[in-house]
Amino acid sequence: MRARSFACIATVMAPCLLAPMFAYGGQDGAYEPPRTQWGDPDLRGHYLPGAYQPMETPANESWRPPEGANRGQGAAFSRFFEPDPDAPPRAARVTTPMVVDPPDGRIPFQPWAAEQRGEVMARQDDLEYLDPRVKCLPSALPRAHLPVGYNTYQIEQIPGYVVMLYEWNHLYRYIPLDGRPHVNADIRLGMGDSRGHWEGNTLVVDVTNFTENTWVVGHGAPPEGAPASALTTGHGAFHSDELHVVERFTLRDADTIHYEVTIEDPQVFTQPWTIAFDALVRAPEDHMLFEYACHEGNGRNISLMTGTDIDAARVHATR
Repeated sequence: MRARSFACIATVMAPCLLAPMFAYGGQDGAYEPPRTQWGDPDLRGHYLPGAYQPMETPANESWRPPEGANRGQGAAFSRFFEPDPDAPPRAARVTTPMVVDPPDGRIPFQPWAAEQRGEVMARQDDLEYLDPRVKCLPSALPRAHLPVGYNTYQIEQIPGYVVMLYEWNHLYRYIPLDGRPHVNADIRLGMGDSRGHWEGNTLVVDVTNFTENTWVVGHGAPPEGAPASALTTGHGAFHSDELHVVERFTLRDADTIHYEVTIEDPQVFTQPWTIAFDALVRAPEDHMLFEYACHEGNGRNISLMTGTDIDAARVHATR
């Protein structure tokens, strides 16, 4: 049924994708994006993640990883994958935190939640506390838009809708723009329920109805053995069923989408907080989304979730 529905939407999209685009001159130094045939700012295309940037300022800035430890920030990924020599050059890393409000650059956890986050990060070998992404659960929002080396994106538009596809675990969003209300509060979705509208050249998306088994943020690899108070990656930022996210997508120039998000959950955080960064960079013309195989060959996680040591089972089966 899902395949049929997507085929129908793709059929409707086809003439729209061929529609001419019109560029407008900028005013007051602001970039004026091209327009779709029906007049909306045109975000369509394939995108790569933006430059790496820390999520937050660590509360415990005195902690340092021991000599020889994995220092995180993508080190676990780069250990196994050589850089692609044909890949376009990546932007230099940004050193300022994504959290722009509060001004201290820190996620404003309530005291009990900060303590709970510490336990979550200290017990990543326990299935109950394991990173939801490691369990192949949806990354949710805004985590799905953070700079992750194995995620790319595709944005399509038809009149009244924006469609976003994510390589990171086959995620997708249909975002209606017609002002309809959110679905019933009893319906919970891994990527939440999105409702969008345009404010000038900015796509504003209001997202509710999340499940509770995702993290709000978390990208890169946290340093080995780091306490939660020393993290800059945002890992362990859990939420309740009252999570409310408001996203703002704005074309900064022809190839860059600036992303600003306000996150609210009165059960976990002391105040709404905002992150902002250049999240999406236009991909080369021949780019495509590839399959993200989350658990293929991942013996450690299969063992955590099932209690089965697949390496031992394989040896036993060959005897």
